[in-house]
Amino acid sequence: MLSLEIRDMIDGINYYQILGVPEDALLQEVQTAWRAFVKENHEDVVPLEERQAAKERMFRINEAYAVLSHEEKRADYDNAHMLNGGSKIELVRSRVRKAKDIMRKDHSLITGQEITLIESIHDYLDRKTQEACFQWMTELFGERPEMARYMVASAFDEQLLGADSQLFETLLAKAPYVITWEKIYLYGEDILGVAGKGNKERNYNQLARILCHRLDLAKHVVYPAFQEQASGCESGLLPTLLKLAPQEITQKHFDDYVDTVHRMRWIVYGQLRNYNEQAIEWILKARPDLTRKPEEKPAPKELPLPLRS
Repeated sequence: MLSLEIRDMIDGINYYQILGVPEDALLQEVQTAWRAFVKENHEDVVPLEERQAAKERMFRINEAYAVLSHEEKRADYDNAHMLNGGSKIELVRSRVRKAKDIMRKDHSLITGQEITLIESIHDYLDRKTQEACFQWMTELFGERPEMARYMVASAFDEQLLGADSQLFETLLAKAPYVITWEKIYLYGEDILGVAGKGNKERNYNQLARILCHRLDLAKHVVYPAFQEQASGCESGLLPTLLKLAPQEITQKHFDDYVDTVHRMRWIVYGQLRNYNEQAIEWILKARPDLTRKPEEKPAPKELPLPLRS
């Protein structure tokens, strides 16, 4: 259920207030705020009597997100409402300059908020600078391990971007306890947008490694494991889940996955369908108590009236 503070935002003056982000928010911050609202208003977590109100809130939230996540629409909106002082490019440059100043500070003075600011500009940096940021966080973690909880999102960004640095490896080896289910959820969603099957497989394999360190998070990798299979990735997340924690797969999880597989028509997605049928066999072997729902055949289409015999 949303707090009174968040509900008050929905009655705010502009789209930034609706999403609860600053006017100089970068795209990643806008996306994170929107995802949080989507999760809070999902029908599985909202009481029945509040679902209509949640739908109305999401209408406003989606409206704001559609504008603030689109560069040209956002620029037009800012100009129309005299927000942001004009140039988004200059705002990004300002944040990059600020991030570089932070990285030159004494490690003992760094705050969690400053680490979060550096995280927000990863997508705007060239590869060399990205890797320098991740390496800086790795060194900071070595001196101040209590800051690890602020570095989880950056460690996942490092993997999503395919950076040649060691932040994720260091975090997984020395502080896997800071990884939360919310971060796992967002990481799984972000993997869907990664380009290239090989890159997707590498990231799903990293989720499998996290599962080996954090078995208590098993129920939160069930849907990513099914997404892995549905996308045709031949990585190790589902096999690892079936080996370590098959009991976390519920009948609803399985039904949702089977529905996804049923939508893969043999005539179009034959190879992918076959791969997922094999995955269903793996699941039923590990969990024989689960029941596969029958596939619903589409109703035959009637011919137009003049063509009927």
